[in-house]
Amino acid sequence: MSRRARFSHLSATLKMLSFLRIHSGAALAIGLGVLVCPQISCLIPQDVNPTQTTPHEVPHFIVETIPSYLLPPILTLVRQGTQDAALSPPCHCRLEFDQLSVEENPTVALQARWFVDYDTTNPASVQAKLTQEIAPDLSDPTNTTRPLGTYLFDADQVGIVTSGVHIVEVLVGESVGFDPTSTTLPNRAMKPGYTAALYRFAVDVRVEQVVGQCPRTPPSHPVCG
Repeated sequence: MSRRARFSHLSATLKMLSFLRIHSGAALAIGLGVLVCPQISCLIPQDVNPTQTTPHEVPHFIVETIPSYLLPPILTLVRQGTQDAALSPPCHCRLEFDQLSVEENPTVALQARWFVDYDTTNPASVQAKLTQEIAPDLSDPTNTTRPLGTYLFDADQVGIVTSGVHIVEVLVGESVGFDPTSTTLPNRAMKPGYTAALYRFAVDVRVEQVVGQCPRTPPSHPVCG
């Protein structure tokens, strides 16, 4: 093997090892200068180690406590089955993102913002689908675990009408740290000195009706009416 061929082989091997180190589905505390990749073919490398880089503490997701059913690299949402459609009222399934938590100073007010397919070229997508306030807890200064509320991902509610992969993101930062004046990353940019934690989920949405029922196992749950 020539020297050039050996170098090319080594480079490819190192890239593969770097990819394999990425935690399946996990992400936290990354810079907001990187926008969401619109296609799942470029699954986003994400750091799972909290890093203190600013005067304010940086929240980070507690990956170890995330339910295993939320950890596959790609989650699947089967919207409806033939039996679901025949019910009165009819039912369909949605995904429930629950039991997420971050580590942060309990005296700090946090805010979690959920986005679907965030894209600065699409004004509708930069609006948070859900904003959750995480109030300070002054009763126990040692309890730094801050639970998030559940996000219900419903294809109907976010206007998804064709099958495909979509990116669900949750951004958690200090409430006073968000920069409402940003036009570069509207609704998610942080003021100087503040850093937010970011967690991404890839969801394969299937809107075509299947035989039987949509899955009744977490994170998929039926909703009727």
